[in-house]
Amino acid sequence: MSAVYAYNVNVALGNVLRKYREGRGFTQDEFAAYCGLSRAYYGRVERGEHSLTIEKCQKIATTLNVRLTDLFGELQE
Repeated sequence: MSAVYAYNVNVALGNVLRKYREGRGFTQDEFAAYCGLSRAYYGRVERGEHSLTIEKCQKIATTLNVRLTDLFGELQE
């Protein structure tokens, strides 16, 4: 019997966001402030504990200077 892999889109998106944020040299505190989000909330997003609205995704993408499709394009289908 093989193990079933449970894909969690929130965790996957959080990993993508972390990669972009760190690549831009932002701390979580700085980045959350630029996005107009609390650091605690943004930390939960990166850990996959929170689902984002499209509006918040757009704020994050704008702060990262990327398109939404860049963020979502890295997720599994």
